[in-house]
Amino acid sequence: MATPFVKSSNAKVYDELDFTDRRDFEDSNKGFICTVDGGIIDQYSQSSKKCFDVHQTDYLEQKCPETVHPALWRQEQLVRMHGLYEIIPNKVYQFRGFDIANMSFIRGEKGWIIIDTLCCNESAATGLKLLREKVANLPVTCIILTHSHGDHIHGMDGVIEDDTLVIVPKDLFKLTISEALLAGVAMERRAVYMFGHNLERNEKGWVGCGLGTTSSTGQLSTFNPKHLNEICEDQTLTIDGVEIDFMYTPNAEAPTEMMMYFPQLKAVCTAEEINRTQHNLYTPRGAQARNGKDWAKYIDNIIAKYADKLDYSFGSHNWPTWGNKNIVEYYEKQRDLYKYIHDQTLRQANLGTTINELPEKVILPKSLSSVFYNRGYYGTVSHNSRAEYQYYLGFYDGNPANLNPLTPIKLGEKYVEAIGGEEKCVALAKDSFESGEYQWAITLLNHVVFKNPKNLEARKLLAEVYRQSGYMQESAVWRNIYLTGALELEEDKSKIVYVRSSTSSTYFLLKLPFNYLFDYLAVCMEPTAVEAINEVFNVTFVDTKESGSLLLKNSVLNNREHTDKHPTTQISCTKEELVKFVVKKTDRKTFEKEINVKIEGNKENFFCFIESTHVPSPTFPIIEP
Repeated sequence: MATPFVKSSNAKVYDELDFTDRRDFEDSNKGFICTVDGGIIDQYSQSSKKCFDVHQTDYLEQKCPETVHPALWRQEQLVRMHGLYEIIPNKVYQFRGFDIANMSFIRGEKGWIIIDTLCCNESAATGLKLLREKVANLPVTCIILTHSHGDHIHGMDGVIEDDTLVIVPKDLFKLTISEALLAGVAMERRAVYMFGHNLERNEKGWVGCGLGTTSSTGQLSTFNPKHLNEICEDQTLTIDGVEIDFMYTPNAEAPTEMMMYFPQLKAVCTAEEINRTQHNLYTPRGAQARNGKDWAKYIDNIIAKYADKLDYSFGSHNWPTWGNKNIVEYYEKQRDLYKYIHDQTLRQANLGTTINELPEKVILPKSLSSVFYNRGYYGTVSHNSRAEYQYYLGFYDGNPANLNPLTPIKLGEKYVEAIGGEEKCVALAKDSFESGEYQWAITLLNHVVFKNPKNLEARKLLAEVYRQSGYMQESAVWRNIYLTGALELEEDKSKIVYVRSSTSSTYFLLKLPFNYLFDYLAVCMEPTAVEAINEVFNVTFVDTKESGSLLLKNSVLNNREHTDKHPTTQISCTKEELVKFVVKKTDRKTFEKEINVKIEGNKENFFCFIESTHVPSPTFPIIEP
């Protein structure tokens, strides 16, 4: 049940927004052709396991409950609409609602041009199969991947053919790996919170992620296309008879990305730069902050070049927009959303406003906040403004008191002691909770839990405050974070499901280039175990024909892409043999017996180095010490 404070907070939203406006529902359903029979896509490897099931969100068909923010409920109703849709008659189609992202199809002279391929091969293959059955059974002449995030590229093998041309923005495959490489384990643990992986699918738990519903889960692509073309700058190409203006937009929503204009169709594919939500200038799962000014500039470039030549707009997420006036207004307000947050954050910073004061100072004007597509279902003004501060000024707010803070455990101990003990702290928090001061109650209880994680009364009350805080969040991301915090405070640790880190898998490590692999192992190395070592290792992988040198000195591992002229030790083996040794799937004795393994020099120091690397698992605690 929602508290009276939550009910009141959520009820106010009906006065802020026009919920009688049904145009988004009409647009989201426009051009509907059909959907997947039964609404379920099965995994290739296990037919009993579902790749995607639209019925997991059937409860969204009901009236908005008191435990969900009304605008978020509306958004999730929209993004769950599923099936094959016609956007431009006989020309452009989309497969939506069976993944967090969209897959788009452009009809060329000889076949289909596919834009983005979803999260896995099964979902992508299903979308193409539906298109061929209902529209035209044509070959796939081209696949265009808009940017370097997995929900747009991992299904490529499900639709690619021998002669298919693949077009990507510069360094897409490399950046797909590198963006989440070195801090990937931490990102994946935090993603459990951000996307609510462990929450029950109902009105008191997970309702979506704001940008879409959820990701499909299945077989991932190998990324080895025969025919590849990289877009490194703005350029125009004709692909299968279709003219495409590619607009290169790096370092906004993704490290590498591109939008497209189709002159013959008077249509823009916005990739993930323009969406039916406020996006993240900082993603709470963790990543480098994004620059709102640059993001806005990319959108403005589209407006400047094509404003009078636009009839259709579609993107990598959400539903399309029709009509020149609607499109231009949509683009302008998305542009000004990010520019406003950027500019006003820096204005406030230059006035002396510190990072945690920004959410009370940076308030969107009504002209931007009153349109549904600028609302914070995914990103929020609160964390986006703090992201812009961090982008320019870093974590430190300039106050000496915050230069060398106490650790959470020590701060909890001192805080609770100063207030008069755990019992008094919990009592104060309970009073604050009952009076609607949720942030203060969270502060008090968090200190108690970090002082004494076995205080069950504090854990239970903090879980309830988190839960009620989640119920009034317009951002699905914030909702998921609060509700996951509540879950992990109350749930038996042995029952918590941790997402297995893809960055620690043998498959992932084998895909890494030589320097990426050893960059990763450098952050997995225990420094005290190698502090006496001063070595230069030349390493050759006989199966992948890669080689390079490793410099281990001062408890630091550096790597070079060429072998050293004067190594202290030389190692030759297959990449798979070494990776299995690193992830502890084989031991030293087994490794040494492998037929391809040859070591010349100080093998003890080499084995000391390998055995000092421990690929971590994303199971560390977050809501407690």
